[in-house]
Amino acid sequence: VVILFVCLLFFFFFFGGGWGGGGRAPPPPAASTGSLLLWGGMNSDGVPFLEPAFVVDAPPAMPHSAGDHRVMGRTAEGEELFSVSFAMPEVADRNGGSSFVIVMPVRPEWAGALDSITLTGPGGSVTLDGESNRPMAILRDPRTGQVRGFVRDLAGPAQAAAMDTVGPAVGPGLETLFSRGIPSAEAWRRRALGWWLRCCG
Repeated sequence: VVILFVCLLFFFFFFGGGWGGGGRAPPPPAASTGSLLLWGGMNSDGVPFLEPAFVVDAPPAMPHSAGDHRVMGRTAEGEELFSVSFAMPEVADRNGGSSFVIVMPVRPEWAGALDSITLTGPGGSVTLDGESNRPMAILRDPRTGQVRGFVRDLAGPAQAAAMDTVGPAVGPGLETLFSRGIPSAEAWRRRALGWWLRCCG
């Protein structure tokens, strides 16, 4: 199902700035290697959820203060790559839940090392890892960074088509970003190539 809407959360995703949440992140690398999109929230019962994470070419958008929620990234061996404490935004969505977005500057060594992402809070915890299978694609204008749509619950030929078109423009000047939960090695490779071409091409 294609969801053609402009999500308010992605205003922060593509235009930077924080949303007054909280926490800290690793310092940006000396040479920019892009960002990791972490997003999710709480449902109407207060239970946390995570959307698939994406490697993106976007400015950081970090929370400014700590809170009772934390998102963490770990390697397969349990080594912590990042940990950010933040306050879940109080603005509720139309279903009675709340949502957050963190766009975190990445370190080059995270490529291939990030094995799981966990969100914890008063309502419990949820984890994305290599077994997660929540295929999703973001349609994006590579020139402006504007999100043009989302494709959720991909299956069969639709999922294969989305994976095959990741990176290059699809349709009228659009780029496809694809994730099952944790960014794949191919996603990291394509992003690294894009950053290299932009900086050195």
